[in-house]
Amino acid sequence: MSSAVDEMLELHWLFDMIQTIDVGLVVLNTDFEVELWNGFMENHSGITSSSAKGKQLFSMFENIPAEWLKNKLNNVKSLKTPFYISWEQMPHLFPFTSYRPITSLADKMYQNVTLRPISHVDGSIKHLCMVIYDVSDIATSKVSLSSVNVKLDYVKRNDMVTGLKNRSSLEQVLATNFTAFQADTSTNHSLILMEVDELRQFHLEHGYSVGDEVFEKVAELLGESVRTGDFVSRFTSGMFAILLTNVTQVKAEQYSQGLAKRVASTKFGTSKGDIKLTMSFGVAQTRDTDTSAEEWLGRADKALFAAQTKGGNCSEGAV
Repeated sequence: MSSAVDEMLELHWLFDMIQTIDVGLVVLNTDFEVELWNGFMENHSGITSSSAKGKQLFSMFENIPAEWLKNKLNNVKSLKTPFYISWEQMPHLFPFTSYRPITSLADKMYQNVTLRPISHVDGSIKHLCMVIYDVSDIATSKVSLSSVNVKLDYVKRNDMVTGLKNRSSLEQVLATNFTAFQADTSTNHSLILMEVDELRQFHLEHGYSVGDEVFEKVAELLGESVRTGDFVSRFTSGMFAILLTNVTQVKAEQYSQGLAKRVASTKFGTSKGDIKLTMSFGVAQTRDTDTSAEEWLGRADKALFAAQTKGGNCSEGAV
């Protein structure tokens, strides 16, 4: 009698543990019908164990990737080995809301899931167990860190006012293209440096905040003026750069002359009204006498200075 009572007590606390453990436990038969649905699954799905029992799992959740999961479960059955599903592979297998909706950064619960075969006394597999772990804290931390790294990488490579690539990015691209040119000097790449004329006076007259509004509009104009694959960057405050790949200096000068006219004829809208400006352009083609990308850049800078010395609103080619 005492043995029978002990067995009943053991069954009671085992059942209580299954119902209250902080992981999801689901047991399916080989037709994917629910045999066990514990308290974790009840609390997060809103489906009671009595309602779930006997139902086909995939009829209960429309958004579960049924064929994908069936394939995994069938493999577990045939191979008689567990299978692990990471949240990075399938973030929200079950459409549960976050366990801590107020403090969590995620609206949905991230889950790791283990699929396990359950052996019958005859050695066959007649049931499959799904163990669902809430890993929202770990996942959101990793996602947040990844997001921060992406933002830091963006800041590192881009100008925050205009959204164009920054000087560091330009120098990397110039180095890459110059190395390619050294390997094949039959190719021609042209660098254009351009700067707002009388930049200091421009800032004194309009202020830096309005200047940023103008430079943002200039960046849009430059971006619309290049081909896919060309590189546009903000070099310094009022200076921009365009790298035209496979373009000779002669054609790049013609292009920059047209761009100078377009800039001069454009009214750039700002919070203080429309503003007009002109820019000077310096153009330099890759040359086999250059020993580095810095020399190539330096020749474009000298050409820009020559254009500014002539009064601005024009384009000069490197000699």
